[in-house]
Amino acid sequence: MVWLRSQKPAYPRERDYGFTPTHEGDDFESMVQAFTTGYGVFGAKPLHDERNFAWATDLRASGSLTAVHSVFQSAFEVRTLDETPQHLAFYIPHSGSVRLTIGNRTVEGGAGRILMANNHQAGDRAAQGDQHCSDALLLDWKVVRRTLFSLLETPTLDSIDLEPVVDLATPSGRLIGNLAQTIVQGMRNGGPLLSSPLAVSTMSETLADLVIRFGHHRLSGHFEKKKVSAVAPWHVRRAIDYMHANIAEPFTMSMVADQVGISLRALQTGFKAFRGTSPGAYLRTIRLKAVHDQLRDPFNQQTLRDICTTWGFFHPGRFSAIYRSAFGESPRDTRLRAESSPR
Repeated sequence: MVWLRSQKPAYPRERDYGFTPTHEGDDFESMVQAFTTGYGVFGAKPLHDERNFAWATDLRASGSLTAVHSVFQSAFEVRTLDETPQHLAFYIPHSGSVRLTIGNRTVEGGAGRILMANNHQAGDRAAQGDQHCSDALLLDWKVVRRTLFSLLETPTLDSIDLEPVVDLATPSGRLIGNLAQTIVQGMRNGGPLLSSPLAVSTMSETLADLVIRFGHHRLSGHFEKKKVSAVAPWHVRRAIDYMHANIAEPFTMSMVADQVGISLRALQTGFKAFRGTSPGAYLRTIRLKAVHDQLRDPFNQQTLRDICTTWGFFHPGRFSAIYRSAFGESPRDTRLRAESSPR
């Protein structure tokens, strides 16, 4: 990674603002260039004079997380482009505020509340206030999609309509906000979290899990129903046990129903009521998870074709599309990520 540094630092050194900048400058263009190089392309415009735009930032990235601690002399606005990496962003203002639009709604983060949003589903975001100081934590959206798939046991393709305001006065808001801030602090100034890829991976998944379980979004009701329905009907439990025990064997849903001792229609109705899906879709999901687990194993030397065939996926193109919709990446990307992870 190339770090860009202005010849004329706009701020004093660490003793005055609490961190050692990885990037700094005194004009708007240098700020845009630095963030583009350090993370990815985006649209941006100053809200005042771009020639008098002193700024300093500490930008750190590890695995699926990017933490940015910044000070800006003046306000500006950013917008996501098609090429911008997709992430779940947490905006944590310390002085000044952060404003963003979601559809026709405009919300503002400041004292006692932070904001979070999928950057590809949010509109304009603005850092407001003179001498603005804030943290931003960017979580790769693929982690959120994988977590959603694991919890819901079905791919989720469209927006989950995530509530952007995290109220730190509520127990769930504090839970999410405290973890986000802990991660930022652990990465700031080359912190200890950067030396542990395993910890970064674990905290990424934990943060995504907390947001999905305790944040407010379109699927929140699903988790409330799961809390109420603690015990599945006996025939659904038997069918699930049969599927897991014979996951690598060829069988039809009629065969499952016969093994359980009920009609195919009763099996379908039970799965729809308790799992929110069909028995066939449930079987495909657990087989898809099995493929994912094998691809994540760096010691597994089987070819992708062999793995897919083992779990009943015989059409590579169709399988890749289903896999990407569930995990947000291609099967090849999963394998490459596993091979490059520490063992």
